[in-house]
Amino acid sequence: MDTSAALTRLEAAVEQQMLVAGAGQDVEAAGRAILAALEPAVRQMAFDLAEQAAVEVAAQVPGFEVVVVLEDGEPALRARPSDEPVSIAGEGLDARITLRLPDRLKELIEEAAGSSGESVNTWLVKTVSSKAERRRGRSGRVVRGTIET
Repeated sequence: MDTSAALTRLEAAVEQQMLVAGAGQDVEAAGRAILAALEPAVRQMAFDLAEQAAVEVAAQVPGFEVVVVLEDGEPALRARPSDEPVSIAGEGLDARITLRLPDRLKELIEEAAGSSGESVNTWLVKTVSSKAERRRGRSGRVVRGTIET
């Protein structure tokens, strides 16, 4: 986000008010002092608005966490996949898939499930559903701006 554009608009508004008030040195000095005092507040307001935008975007893009970072002193939104697994509670586990895979991969899956204290089936369902939800959340959406995943 470019806060300099907001500052330029504010400066133009203050200069317009100075013209209305009269172009004396005292008025001009007061206007410059007001602008100098407001600049940090305008930058903070831009950051606050970026944080609000991040919350709204995160609510609309499932499977992603959206945060505000400072990039060259300017707020910027960054999105990354959320680490939260997709909830499958309450859903029946009626479907079956037969899966052939290498022995080494099977061992890795069993290790991962064991280290998380879950059965292989539970671990696979959570892992696959999380990945599938992330994919589904990406399709058909238009995102404008700078977003890194």
